[in-house]
Amino acid sequence: FYYKGMTTFVFLAVNKHLNEPASILFERPVDVTMFSDYLKYVKVPMDIATVEMNVETGLYTYAEDFEHDINMIFKNCEAYNIPKGYRHIVKLAKFCAKSFRKQYSSRIKAFDASGGVSFVVEEKKDKKRSLNITGPSNIAAPPLKKAKLLPVNVPAAAKPKAPKKALPRIVIRTDGPLPLHVAIAKIKQEFTTRRPHKDLDFWEDACSRFFRELKKHPWISSSKRFVFDAAVPLLHPEIKQAYAAKIRNPMDLTTAECKLLQGGIYQGPQEFVDDIARVFANAVTFNQSGHEEGDPTSCAYYDASRHLLRYTRWLSLETISPFLVDDSQSEGSTQAGPIPQWKLSTSNQTDARQEMEEIVMTQPMDRSDEGDRFTWMECECEKLLKSLRHQSDNKRMCFFLQPNYPADYFAYISRPMDWETCYRRLQDRKYETFGEIAGDLRQIFSNALKYNGRMKDMDPISKQAYDSAVTMSEKLEVTIQRMLIAVSDRVERDKVEQVVLDREMEIAQKEEEARVKKEWQQERERGVPIASESHRVPSSTIKITRRPNVRKGMDFDFPFYDEEGTQHEQSAIDVISNQKKTYEEQQLERVRMDANMQYLGYAVHHKLQERSCAIHWAKELTEKIQLSLSHKQNVVNEKSSSEVNDKGLMNNESASFVASFLQTSDRSQIKLAFSTESKEKKKKKRRTRLFLD
Repeated sequence: FYYKGMTTFVFLAVNKHLNEPASILFERPVDVTMFSDYLKYVKVPMDIATVEMNVETGLYTYAEDFEHDINMIFKNCEAYNIPKGYRHIVKLAKFCAKSFRKQYSSRIKAFDASGGVSFVVEEKKDKKRSLNITGPSNIAAPPLKKAKLLPVNVPAAAKPKAPKKALPRIVIRTDGPLPLHVAIAKIKQEFTTRRPHKDLDFWEDACSRFFRELKKHPWISSSKRFVFDAAVPLLHPEIKQAYAAKIRNPMDLTTAECKLLQGGIYQGPQEFVDDIARVFANAVTFNQSGHEEGDPTSCAYYDASRHLLRYTRWLSLETISPFLVDDSQSEGSTQAGPIPQWKLSTSNQTDARQEMEEIVMTQPMDRSDEGDRFTWMECECEKLLKSLRHQSDNKRMCFFLQPNYPADYFAYISRPMDWETCYRRLQDRKYETFGEIAGDLRQIFSNALKYNGRMKDMDPISKQAYDSAVTMSEKLEVTIQRMLIAVSDRVERDKVEQVVLDREMEIAQKEEEARVKKEWQQERERGVPIASESHRVPSSTIKITRRPNVRKGMDFDFPFYDEEGTQHEQSAIDVISNQKKTYEEQQLERVRMDANMQYLGYAVHHKLQERSCAIHWAKELTEKIQLSLSHKQNVVNEKSSSEVNDKGLMNNESASFVASFLQTSDRSQIKLAFSTESKEKKKKKRRTRLFLD
């Protein structure tokens, strides 16, 4: 369309109501030196001057692209200023966005009404109520405003106006790939009688809730890498023939939703779920060959589609549970993993729950430190706890909140548990897996059923506690199933994203290595000499100015200005040349380093050999010294033993002489006798006398 003054075009309605132009805050890019944290909140900055430049250069192919960039200006404003609490700026952005949508829609309608000729909007005449002046009236009419006189006819001799300068124009094309929003709108035009959600039947409403929950998935709602909302031939016409050769029944999410809202196409929830599953199964089939070849886009779509098949099966079997077919009596194989098609039955629901429990219940939790914010896993546990504390459940939960147990409670219950204990353990980061907290919460109501089951028919309080435990345990199981779906999806999604990220990093690293190798090979083929120390080119100095530390205790930051001029600027060519010189010097230094390391290795090896020889010589010398010492010790021991033998002989002779003397008969005898004497006032003492005959 024709462009005439971007600010005037966008904010035509705003300027009618404000004294100052309301768009003045959005006309120029945000100064990131003044607002250093702006890029943390805004990923793609946009302003009116940038949009104006894009229009003048013919960058916009579709009118919707222009609309998208203008809306992004106000969304960025809200994304940055809402957390800051700047409500007046947020209100101004919302007002400007509303005014733009009004002006934009009116001009697009005028363009369609004129057959693609003009965007001029016809001014609506004010409809004033006619005054009844036939009868008498005591009310005086208000004075008429002074109207401006406008020329009715232009004289023939009037000076013709200069022709206006040609204005840039956005060309709307119908050939080539369509943007996503245009493709979705084109699909919806084929289904003209779509019903609102409130007019759907009972099973259609369950399918609609399942579809809306599926659309909240991050890979479907906000992902720009994986697109399942429109047909592939509309978005990528270049692969239309290849896609048709592999996929016989194409399907997309928008078509499935429109068929559901149209009515009369699906006969039951099974057909709708089959179409949703076909969307991701087609993506798996089409990208399987590319996945085997290692194409990054095909690998990403293949892994993501396989996970979305599992997530769709889990979600459908829980959301559309009232319409499941009861086949519990029949026997069949367990279904797990990415299945292209499944039956809405109770046995498949049981298999899906077991699969999710295997993923979640033993999953180690990412625990934070005490006092820090919860991780996403701990937040899921907190949601599980708070789901039991709804205001409508206060009467039932009053029995299970605090550890107030009867006197005979421990005679029947070996492991008591209550809600506050579970919450305190979560605050203390004592839960290591999801299975632990789910088991504790189930233990609360199982204890209540066990203790109050025997007295429920006699005691009204036991009856009330028993009924409350039944109700809350059912609610807990429903909440646990929701948590299983959310956590299973998050855990498996993180695994897929990590695999995709590792694959992309590996491919990027290989491409960078190949590019650098090719560049240096080309330079060497051209005969470019490698820089040496004698031909080193002096590099210019880059001056870096660091932002000073902000004083503690202040709740605001000073704006940072670079007052050092342009000394830090350097041309791209100089930077590249210096990088090449540095790389070549690093190669030479690496060669020198290899030689030094080789010399050092030889020296270390020689030293180690000398050390081993010294150790061997010391060991031999030690053995010789030990032998000599042992020989000397043996000699000393032999001498001492000979002396001891000589003394023994002398002692033996003296002993035999005494024995022979005692055996003689003419020797004098020795007599021993004991006598006692007593004295008055004195203790008795025993004396011994020796008499010799």
